Amino acid sequence: MPSEKIKRQRRHKRLDEDGDPEFQVAPMIDVLLVLTLFFMSITSTELLKKDKNLQLADAKNAKQDKTHHHPGEIVINVSWNHNNSTAGFSIDGRAYPSADSMQGVLAQQAHQPGAYALIRADRDVQYSNISDVMTTCAASGISSVNFGVITGGAKPKTPAPEAASP
Repeated sequence: MPSEKIKRQRRHKRLDEDGDPEFQVAPMIDVLLVLTLFFMSITSTELLKKDKNLQLADAKNAKQDKTHHHPGEIVINVSWNHNNSTAGFSIDGRAYPSADSMQGVLAQQAHQPGAYALIRADRDVQYSNISDVMTTCAASGISSVNFGVITGGAKPKTPAPEAASP
């Protein structure tokens, strides 16, 4: 058991000459590291939903969404294959052969509170493919659909040149 003299020495060490307690840096660093890890994990899960090969359509007069994360958001990517002129469909990185084949997955996610579909379609995708996705969403019980577009007249990326066959 510490004596009164040791207690006074400890108390004296903790106080500056002004009598103010010292600022503890180590707990603050721990908190910052935990917050950094948290935000890194959230960001990585959001990036998995995006398909970086899509060239989104330009919508100069679109209203920009001010919030960044929505619970119940189902991101549907619709890509365009220039080689065989067909559309590709994916949800969370999982590819589907047609819009109709996504109906089971969409029906499961439609029961989440506030569920809605965010369709991110390549600028070259035909309207009939987007219409098929909207029809599948409606058949799955998802009545709210949003579209992911580029705002502000961004310049389109040029497609990668095809490799010459030997």
